[in-house]
Amino acid sequence: MSAFDDTAPGRRHGWLSPSLLIGAGLSVLIVLAALVSYGWTPYPPTQMAILQRLQGPSAAHWFGTDQFGRDVFSMIMVGARNSLAVGLGAVGIGMVLGTALGLLAALRRDGLLDNLIMRTADFTHAFPAVLTAIMMTAIAGPGMLNAVVAIGVLNLPYFARLARGAALQVWAQDFIQAARANGLSNRQITTAHVLPNIAGILVVQATIQFALAVLAEAGLSYLGLGTQPPNPSWGRMLNEAQTFMATQPWLAIFPGAAIALAVLGLNLLGDGLRDAIDPRLRRSR
Repeated sequence: MSAFDDTAPGRRHGWLSPSLLIGAGLSVLIVLAALVSYGWTPYPPTQMAILQRLQGPSAAHWFGTDQFGRDVFSMIMVGARNSLAVGLGAVGIGMVLGTALGLLAALRRDGLLDNLIMRTADFTHAFPAVLTAIMMTAIAGPGMLNAVVAIGVLNLPYFARLARGAALQVWAQDFIQAARANGLSNRQITTAHVLPNIAGILVVQATIQFALAVLAEAGLSYLGLGTQPPNPSWGRMLNEAQTFMATQPWLAIFPGAAIALAVLGLNLLGDGLRDAIDPRLRRSR
């Protein structure tokens, strides 16, 4: 059986997709850095050593030190932890509440509640997401928790629209009519049949929104509205590196590369999962 045969078990399930493998590898790398940082970093990430400030990458400091003598590699490891925490919280809020609203809208399709939910989602899309997050955190105050809530609220319409569209397709299937004939209520059908059938596409969307949440958190921290000192943040590291771009470019290169790899990995993972879940997309390529 050829490795390029679409009927091969690995190919059929999408596990040989380059996007999935590369995305999973990069994502696991970021997650491992975050997890390891709970128990070990080369140096305490907030420890200042003025006599060792602005040192270049070396055996002692793999990614160099910043203007306060802090180890950049240690800060990036802890920054991964903070970025993933914001991403998980924001996507969790958007996915849980947005999916619930989308399922409710599909259940009450063409009704007042459906129109209210969808028109609210359309109204939200009319405003740039990052600018809206900046406005919300500026009003509520800077901080990780406010960043999570702001980004999470912006995720709501994406999941609501996706869940509604996918749920409507499931409600039109014949097995739903059979479930009705067996006396199942709308709530039972939603939890037992509709939600399991749309879970895959929701997971794919969650992966993509996770990447956007990491990028949004970096942007908010860059502006001073996200994760606050002394907690390390990739975005704030970029902000602090501006002054030293001409003489110590590594201060911007390493956190910038961390953001790029995290976003790239999550996007590739989402693309690979999409191909694995929907074989029609894979056959069309």
